[in-house]
Formats: sequence, C-alpha cells, structure tokens
Amino acid sequence: MTNPDDIKLDRVQARNERRRQAMRSFALFVMVPTLLTALYLLIIAPPEYTSGASFTVRGAQQQPPDILGLAGLAAPTETSTDARIVSDYIRSTAMVQALRKGAGFNESYSRFSLDPAAQISARAAIEEATRFWRSKVKVQTDINSGATSFTVRAYTPQDALRLARGVLSSTEATVNAMSRRPMTNLQQVNLDEVNRTKAELDEVQTRLAQFSGSTGVIPTSAPVTQALGLVGTLDTQIANLRAEHATMLQTFQPNSAQAQALQTKIAALEAERQRAVERALSAPGEGLANTEVEARAILLDYEFAQRAYHTAVAALESSRRDSRADEKYVVAYVPPELPQKSNYWPRLVNVIAVFFAAALLWGVGALSYSVLKEHLR
Repeated sequence: MTNPDDIKLDRVQARNERRRQAMRSFALFVMVPTLLTALYLLIIAPPEYTSGASFTVRGAQQQPPDILGLAGLAAPTETSTDARIVSDYIRSTAMVQALRKGAGFNESYSRFSLDPAAQISARAAIEEATRFWRSKVKVQTDINSGATSFTVRAYTPQDALRLARGVLSSTEATVNAMSRRPMTNLQQVNLDEVNRTKAELDEVQTRLAQFSGSTGVIPTSAPVTQALGLVGTLDTQIANLRAEHATMLQTFQPNSAQAQALQTKIAALEAERQRAVERALSAPGEGLANTEVEARAILLDYEFAQRAYHTAVAALESSRRDSRADEKYVVAYVPPELPQKSNYWPRLVNVIAVFFAAALLWGVGALSYSVLKEHLR
C-alpha cells in the first residue's frame, strides 16, 4: 500500500520542479533580453543629443490661393513641390557631401565608440555614409503649408548644433541655386542675343556712315522713296482687280460692259504704275537712282537691326525682372538651438518596454505549454 506521505512528498517535489523550470524560463526569456537591452542602452550605446529646425520656402512673388487646400484636399502646388524636393535633398548623398565639406560630418560620427553601429569611418563610401546619415536625421513635411521640420542626432551638443546649422545652410544654398540657375541661363542667352544684335547694328551704322561719306546721299523719305511706295500700292490694287476680273469672266462675256470697264481700270492703274517707276528711275540719271536704291537697302537694314537690338534689350530686362520675382529663399522660423539634455535616461523606457513585451510573450508561451501538456496527459 502506497504511503500517503510519499505521495504528498512527490507532489511537493513536482510542484517545486515546475516552479524552478518556470523561474529558469522566465530568467532566460524575460530577464536576459531585458538585461541585454539595459546593458546596450546604458553602457554600450553612447547618449545622443538632438538639434533641429523648422523652415519654409518662400518667394518674392505671392502664390495664388490653393482652392483644394481650403477644401481640405492636398493639391500638388509649387510650395508642396518645393517642400518635397527639400525633404529628399536633406536625406540625399548631396547633403552628406556638403556636411563632410563644411559641417564636420566625419568628425562627429567617426569617434571611437563601444557600439560599432554608432560610428562610421571618415573614409567610408558615400553610399554607406548616406545610409548612416539617414539613421540620424528625421524629416517631416507639411504639404499644405510647405513647412519642413528636421532633427539631427549626434553624440555631443556641439556636433548636433553644427550639423543642424549645416543642413539649414546647405538647404538654403540649394534652394537659391534651384531658382537662380534657370533664370541665369535665360539671362545669359538674352545677353548673348543683345551682344549679337548690337554688333549687327554697329556694322550697319558703319556701312551707313561710309555710304553717306562716299556718295553724299543720306537715306531719307525722299520723293524716290515715296514713288517706290506708290508702286507697291499700285501692284496690290492691280492684283486685286485682276482677280476680280477673272472671277467676273465666269459669269459675263469678255466683251461685256462690266468686263470692259474693269479691264479699262486695270489698264489705267498699270499706266500709273509705269509712270511711278519712271519717276523713281528718272533724272538726274540712272546712277543716282541706283544710289538711291542702295541707300534704301542700307536704311532698311539699319531699321531692322535697330528694332532687333531694342527687342533683345527688352527681353533681357524682362528676364531680369522675372528672376527677381521668381527668386526663392529659406525662412527658418524655428532656428537650430544647442541641445541641453541627451536621451540617456529617457532610454530606460525602452528597457521597461522590452521587459513587459518579453514577459507577455513568456506568459503566453508558458500558458500554451501547460495547456498542451495537460491535453497530452
């Protein structure tokens, strides 16, 4: 017969064994991750300081109101586009290169640390440095207002402030270049056109001066010029009457009174044109007529060159006005400040979070194991 004391002792030993197993599993699955997290965050990982700024991109020319924005819908406006471009630029390779040159990027992140992930070599490839930078910078953009906010994390307050100022300075330089480069190119094209038309105008002026000095003829609105203008007017009238005559012949006979009258009118105009041509080529001789024709050609070239030069100057002035109107600049309404506290003690929240998460998972696992064990029995 089984001794009741032995049965009771076996139950106590089994209970104690289950308790020891539970404590061992609790220590393994809960306390070990918690202690490792605390060891990493409080001893290995260096404390970080955060500095940042908030800014917006503004232009000299006011933007029209965004109707969709007033209705609560995000529309792709110029302001929101600038904000997206700036956000991408802050996290880009170009920003890392700018910070390496002028903001001490390598000095800030290449110092020795027990945490290998908290440092990067000054000779690291730009792609690797960019991935590291993206883990240290955070950018937020409001597409409705065009405001952009960023924060930079570093291991000393001075490094965080210097990097934040470098980000702001590089962003401002990029925004200015974005607005100035197209207008500068346009101004250069217009300036080249001004120089070209000015050279043509000077060349025609030289020809005009040489012609007037050698012939003594100054191109003006002389009777010869008026006669040439009259010939052009008569040619236009004759062409219109001939077209009308051809149309009339489809309805009337060639010897009809209407057709004869129109033919007489055409003949009279042709005679008047011939007299105008004779006046243009008349005394004091054919040489003078040729000289007048040459003078007329030079005068037309001068007028054309002068008009082209004035048009080029007007285009240049217009591009200069547009460049001033389209110029953009960065307004930092929250400038970078020297951080006063690190994230050393606030990181304890992560240790507590790891403890409760591990305890929850351990509890679910232990309960599932006990239920499965009882079911198998």
